[in-house]
Amino acid sequence: MQTIKILLADDHEGFRRSLYSFLRAQAGVEIIGEARDGDEAVEKAVQLHPDLVLIDLDMPNRDGFDATKEIKQLSPDTKVVILSMHGGEVYRRMAWKNAADGFIDKSSMKNALLTLLLNEHDRLNTVAVGVHAA
Repeated sequence: MQTIKILLADDHEGFRRSLYSFLRAQAGVEIIGEARDGDEAVEKAVQLHPDLVLIDLDMPNRDGFDATKEIKQLSPDTKVVILSMHGGEVYRRMAWKNAADGFIDKSSMKNALLTLLLNEHDRLNTVAVGVHAA
């Protein structure tokens, strides 16, 4: 099974540590980097080539929307999912408008992340099988 390489981007270290621990406990997940602000998230996404970036909406220097848009322009194959305490349809629409592949409300995050990881495993392993068979 191919491992999902993840970049975590959140300015709150406690939340980042908690998310890191949760994700590390999942099979087939590798945390390849962390970022503390939007600029660092873009920089590390380009440098590390993650499969998935989990990025907070409210961060210093550049918010999650702007960082997502740039990450998707520079690395279109990287999936970017915005995490936020701001739930609601308005924020979801803004996430899609800024090229995000998903939006997760932090209050219901664990179940949504498990679903996301399962879907990403399926996508990566389907691609890997297709490439291997060719």
